[in-house]
Amino acid sequence: MLLFPFLPTPMHRFFSFICLIPLGAMAQEATNSQTASAVDGARQLAEAQQKVKKISATEYELDGIRIQAATREVRFPAQVCLKKAPIEYMLTTDTGKTHETVLTTTLQPTAIQVALLLANYEAATEGLLKDVPADERPKVWKEEAPKTPGGNRVKIELEWKVGDAVKRAPLHMMVQNIETRQPPPDLDTWVFNGSYIDERGFIAQHEGSIIAVWLDRGAILNSAAKGNWRDDLWISLPDNIPDEGTSVTVIITPAT
Repeated sequence: MLLFPFLPTPMHRFFSFICLIPLGAMAQEATNSQTASAVDGARQLAEAQQKVKKISATEYELDGIRIQAATREVRFPAQVCLKKAPIEYMLTTDTGKTHETVLTTTLQPTAIQVALLLANYEAATEGLLKDVPADERPKVWKEEAPKTPGGNRVKIELEWKVGDAVKRAPLHMMVQNIETRQPPPDLDTWVFNGSYIDERGFIAQHEGSIIAVWLDRGAILNSAAKGNWRDDLWISLPDNIPDEGTSVTVIITPAT
């Protein structure tokens, strides 16, 4: 798995993160081709970091992603893919699982993960398995706490235009529980678990998964709502979703 140290502030140390991969252990278990794939995944992340540009004293840009140093706000473009459908994701790439997602983006998952890390969010799985029954809990998962309490919790909102008016709404209000027909009451914040690297490379890049409502360790962000382990529980909430094809801005901010 890819590990990142927590990024220091202030932003004059913005470029100081280092990618660490346990290649020694990996080499003992993997073939040369598998190790090469893992190295390639690390290279993709490192190359994404090198594309960061300073726009102003407090703002940075990475492949169309805007990062505000002072507020830690991260903004990037997407568009509405499905307004009414069973879903497992809220956001994938436009080459990912587009048949079960509300939003898609042309951005690379590597850039999104790097942007979140550079904005001082801390990738950790804490909070994702708390309600998962023991017999449903993936054996390869374990809860890992961030070094800073709450460092992996974020709020996610969408912003879009209707005529000259600017609309803004929380992302969790665009998904509903199929049994209650209501948005999950415990999804006011999302978990930045960060994707990982294995013999296939950087998994979010490989699969195109970015924000999941059904537990997906390969996605960059996940829902911690009760029932998140069930792939049959979640559907979109059409009344709260802009029309299909609408351009939107995904806005990620600190949960606290």
